[in-house]
Amino acid sequence: MPCVTRYVELELQERELLSHCWGQCGMAVDTTIIVALAAVAGSTVGACSSVAATFIGHRLQARGARLAAELEEHQELYGKFVEEAVPLFVDAIQKSAIEPAKIMWLYSKVARIRLTSTDQVLHAAEEVGKRLLEFYERPPEDPAVILARVAKGEESLDPLRDFTEACRRERAMAVQHV
Repeated sequence: MPCVTRYVELELQERELLSHCWGQCGMAVDTTIIVALAAVAGSTVGACSSVAATFIGHRLQARGARLAAELEEHQELYGKFVEEAVPLFVDAIQKSAIEPAKIMWLYSKVARIRLTSTDQVLHAAEEVGKRLLEFYERPPEDPAVILARVAKGEESLDPLRDFTEACRRERAMAVQHV
């Protein structure tokens, strides 16, 4: 038991010596200083969180605005592509002479699609161009004969279906990432 008592005495002496040294060296901490430091720390944390929240909010707004502008640009480009392709298909059904200037306008849209769109949309646009050239290679046909084949299920009347579906999928994915 004397060893335990001696250990306790040494612990008490060490604590007294430390508290005496802290008091002598001017290191005693006043409770008002602790409260002031806590207030400063709380204010700093609050200010940092406010700045971070504002930064994140502005960043998300900018991203949303950029995405909305891209969607609008794609919609306009795809609409122009469709508007130029449909008359060319009608023309290809009625005559087999290709007008290169008209075809090149369509391919200029394909080039713009290549710059900004997904691979699926680009592939579908290129397929529209190939299909258009195939239509021009056919001899001119009577629209009534074509409609009869469509009614029998032998041919599809919508040469732009795959393209427009690819555009819808691209848009749905982009809106989902907002």
